[in-house]
Amino acid sequence: MLDAASKSDAPDLEGRIIEDKYRVQRLIGTGGMGTVWEGVHTTLGTRVAIKFIRPQFASQAEARARFEIEARAAAKLKTKHACLVYDYGVSLDGLPYIVMEYLEGESLSDAIIDRGPLPAQEVGQIIAQAARALTKAHTAGIVHRDLKPDNIFLARSDEPVEGLPYVVKLVDFGIAKIMEEPAKPGELGRPMGGPTREGTVIGTPNFMAPEQLAMGGAPGPLTDLWSLGACTFAAMTGRLPFEGDVLGDIVLKVCASPIPAPSKVNPGAPPGFDAWFARACSRDPGKRFQTADELAQALAGVCGIGRIRMATLDEDQVQYVLRPVAGAETSDLPSPNAMSPRTALLAGLVLGIAMMVGLLGFLAWREHDMPTGEQVSPSPPLSDRPPSVSPLPSR
Repeated sequence: MLDAASKSDAPDLEGRIIEDKYRVQRLIGTGGMGTVWEGVHTTLGTRVAIKFIRPQFASQAEARARFEIEARAAAKLKTKHACLVYDYGVSLDGLPYIVMEYLEGESLSDAIIDRGPLPAQEVGQIIAQAARALTKAHTAGIVHRDLKPDNIFLARSDEPVEGLPYVVKLVDFGIAKIMEEPAKPGELGRPMGGPTREGTVIGTPNFMAPEQLAMGGAPGPLTDLWSLGACTFAAMTGRLPFEGDVLGDIVLKVCASPIPAPSKVNPGAPPGFDAWFARACSRDPGKRFQTADELAQALAGVCGIGRIRMATLDEDQVQYVLRPVAGAETSDLPSPNAMSPRTALLAGLVLGIAMMVGLLGFLAWREHDMPTGEQVSPSPPLSDRPPSVSPLPSR
């Protein structure tokens, strides 16, 4: 429910008709830069969510750019695990808006607050679905940059998804970074940054990678994976992985303090989760999981819903998975000891000649060993041959 302060701070848009297509109904959410309203398509009757930029930010170029990037980033993702965007425009009074699918449910943050630590298998399933959306985003050149439990939405579904009564959707790409804008025909693509200047720290510090906090480094897929690892810690333990009252405390814990062990917070965490988290949130980007799919598969094994189980920190046996070299096609690799057709033909000829020479040699030897005119006596019948052993005495 929205509190009175949130309602009083929101513009009064109820009842407005946008572009002769959408009727604004009730306020359902507020944020720092915008407000979200339930709406309905005036012709089709479809329920939608309409996000408006707040009037005080409508004239700011950076805020408008951020709003547009949210619409473009979400529209590029073709997956059921991201909130769909139907339309984007500017109202007659100058407020940019985004028309999105209407979602019912709760955020992962609300679920953690209400229920505490979630069951390990449910955590594994939630992160697996979120990872699918991240994989699509990274493939499309989009970095979310503000991945946190508030932006992982558990949308109620009439059809169970992998046994869950909801489908996981990533929302709020407001500070996403689009790495490259598609080129027009005949033109080269151009890099597209987010709406912030290089070196600016933007996001939610508790879930930001150390290279972003310490240096304001450029975001990338590996910073999103750090954030997803931190979200997983929160879902499994019911606590923030890096807590602090002020920004300095948070930065110190993210960048310098020992990485927390989830099992110290929640002794019921599955074996191997400490090692999984240490890798997911390694301060060395090269030691992290390198893709969202790899991260999710390893977590599934830890949570008992996959085939691979991560080794715990004190185990000395590690499982290795052989993967094909990037860019190499299996069909391009020759079979072991494979023989070319030419080699097989030559081998057959050599074998045939050797057999013929052997046969001729045997015939020549036989002719030389047998005198001319001598006949070979036939073998006597078995009854005329002397016994080779003494006969049994007669009784």
